[in-house]
Amino acid sequence: MAAPSLISKLRKIATSLPEIEVERCNFCGTILSPDHRHLVDLSQMKFICTCEMCMILNVGKGKYKPLPQRHLHLGDFIMPDELWSDFLIPVNMAFFVKSAVRNGTIAYYPAPTGATESKLKMEAWNSLTEFNPILKSLTYDLEALLVNRLGDAGQYYIVPIDKCYKLIGMIRMAWKGIFGGKEVNDIINRFFNELKEKSAPCPI
Repeated sequence: MAAPSLISKLRKIATSLPEIEVERCNFCGTILSPDHRHLVDLSQMKFICTCEMCMILNVGKGKYKPLPQRHLHLGDFIMPDELWSDFLIPVNMAFFVKSAVRNGTIAYYPAPTGATESKLKMEAWNSLTEFNPILKSLTYDLEALLVNRLGDAGQYYIVPIDKCYKLIGMIRMAWKGIFGGKEVNDIINRFFNELKEKSAPCPI
């Protein structure tokens, strides 16, 4: 029996490889890069993958808003432990969004069921803003303060809100048991390491 040819070996290897998920523009179907842009439909809190051309064509048509691209690492952020306790968030991670509809700030934290709203005390948020005036620049509904206090030193970022929902989604998919499991911890560490590399330092 003839030995398998190089071509047949390559075909066998190719068919055994896991299929790579490809994301496409929701408007025109173009294949997108991993760091593609999103539009958001705020009425449904739905994120729409888009190429640059469709982004330009659909911005300003009413319901679609372009997400900002700002990623800031807040290295000198001030968050006293007592103030964090005032937020009444049961875990050491959350993101905060200024809502135009509710005329205030909303806090969400990760849970096995997804993003869970916290009973936010506005007095605590006002105090946090006084400590950190950069928070006044958050774009309503589209940017968030992302807080990670799981490690020895807290991490604080301003990011587009899709990054927060992406993190919450990955945590939900990987969650096991009561406390989440090692895979969840690995996902969180990898997410914040990549976020730090991508983010610019907060301007003074």
